[in-house]
Amino acid sequence: MKKLTLVALALCLMLACMPALAQVYTPGTYTAQADGNNGPLTLEVTVSADAIQSVQVTSHSETAGICETPIERIPAQIVEEQTLAVDTVSGATNTSSAILSAVEAALSEAGADIEALKLVSSAPKELVAEERTVQALVIGAGGSGMAAATTLMEEGIEVLLIDKMASAGGATALTGALINGGMSQQQALRGATDDAVTMFMDAMAYGSFLNDARMTWLYVNNTGAAVDWLHDTVGVEFEEKLSYFPEHTNDRALYPLGKKAGYLTGTMEQHYRDIGGELLTETRAEHLLVEDGRVVGAICSTPGGTLSIHADVTILATGGYGASVALRPENQKGILFYGAAASTGDGIEMAQEVGAMTHYMQYLKSYPQGITRPVEGGNITEDGTAFKANAYISPLASQAATLNDGAIYVNQQGERCMNENLDFVSIKKATMKQDGLVVYLIMNQRGYDNWMASMATSAGLTADIVEPWLDAAEGAPIFRRGATLAEAAEKAGLPADALTATVAHFNDMVAAGEDADFGREEMSVALEDDGCWYIIEQNLRMATSLGGLKTSEAFEVYDEQEQVIPGLYACGETIGGVHGDESMPSACVGWAITSGRLAGQSAAAAIKE
Repeated sequence: MKKLTLVALALCLMLACMPALAQVYTPGTYTAQADGNNGPLTLEVTVSADAIQSVQVTSHSETAGICETPIERIPAQIVEEQTLAVDTVSGATNTSSAILSAVEAALSEAGADIEALKLVSSAPKELVAEERTVQALVIGAGGSGMAAATTLMEEGIEVLLIDKMASAGGATALTGALINGGMSQQQALRGATDDAVTMFMDAMAYGSFLNDARMTWLYVNNTGAAVDWLHDTVGVEFEEKLSYFPEHTNDRALYPLGKKAGYLTGTMEQHYRDIGGELLTETRAEHLLVEDGRVVGAICSTPGGTLSIHADVTILATGGYGASVALRPENQKGILFYGAAASTGDGIEMAQEVGAMTHYMQYLKSYPQGITRPVEGGNITEDGTAFKANAYISPLASQAATLNDGAIYVNQQGERCMNENLDFVSIKKATMKQDGLVVYLIMNQRGYDNWMASMATSAGLTADIVEPWLDAAEGAPIFRRGATLAEAAEKAGLPADALTATVAHFNDMVAAGEDADFGREEMSVALEDDGCWYIIEQNLRMATSLGGLKTSEAFEVYDEQEQVIPGLYACGETIGGVHGDESMPSACVGWAITSGRLAGQSAAAAIKE
């Protein structure tokens, strides 16, 4: 029996190390498409009679700053190794999966043995252990980490910046990077003025006066200088006009030029490299190194093995914990996630291992108007540790539908439950009062057509994607249609009589010109029957966490007794409390850059001392 087992093991090892199995293709170029993170991704695959010759992505709408690595790496690896047994890229799973699915479809059309292509794998790589020594180690290459690393470079400090993902940018790269520019020259040039007390009170009021006031005061006094540094030194250009938000007493919110995801962090990364900064991606910090009570670096895993990095100071810029199953509050585990895959709280957990103190961990920044995005294999990773991105976001499209097309929100009882045209926080709070923390957007055909056009542009949710949902008998998302309002209600699981009465009552109030129930100002468009009705379930969604490590005002991480842990600093979303229980528009990116700058300055001063 033992001899047979050894023979079987040897055979398995031999098969694992075999080159690609011989394939027979019908020569030609084949086009295929699959749904990526933000919409369809199209590619072309060219094959000869016995080989894959090229794979080229020809069109996509994936997120800039994140999609480049899988689009470059996966096609090249498929051609080089003649296999579909290719790993997805960390932080770009949906884009990676779309590429692999489209290539599979193209090769199937070419007559390939797909299962054989999936079984082929190359010989295992020999793993090695390496060591590095630097003055400063920054863990996490998002907005705060790049700000910290660049600041250290400017101070003449030898720094190594690492990130576990395949590309830099973190959560900041996924946004249009709206940033608080209060008391900056950029704000003044646009005709507005500000002062620290006004900014501080705005932030405190929005955070329900629960903020860690020390850090909020630091933030508002330094965010203007951080924004001017971005413009004057890093080379970030901003939109011509300040953006208005009712949460701000004075206009102070700035969008980077083009409002494009990835522009801010891409410009920061290029500047960091231009001044000689070193960045290692796919380098995951696993544990902090401690000697005599002082943090002296981290041990990391890499595709090639392990890397022990020794440093005088270590800065944690690893982001938040919105994607962490373990760190998310129990009562908020059901909230849809649409943030960065990297937001798994690694830095918080590593710091806790060495005795760090956390606070505000019960707070997440949630928003309304999320739509469940079905994810293959469920919305939690196979190892059970992290939430996958499982939400489409619909605030712009939904706001336009209620403002312009008479759409309304109802609860599970079919009753209207809010003034639909209030700010997002008010809509969120109204949603949180409803059974199941869910509301339903009710639209007619005209409203739906406009809503759908907006969603295709803003969220990558297209008519082709939703078509199978519209007449489904069950299952999420609840996204249903009917020739009559009663038919749509029945499909959505809502009481038809109650919903019909609700819409009739709303139309009566439109005719009277007054919303006697909730005080909605826009009451000029009735919700009329124009041939088809649509009901779309909308849930809470989140991308940003508000808790984290507690630090000194020099960004030194505290232990459980609120004593400094020597050698350890933190910045950005890894720190808790600056926002209280809510984050204002423009506050998160503003805090990332400002805290990164301040943490870098403090760490540099400590090294020089």
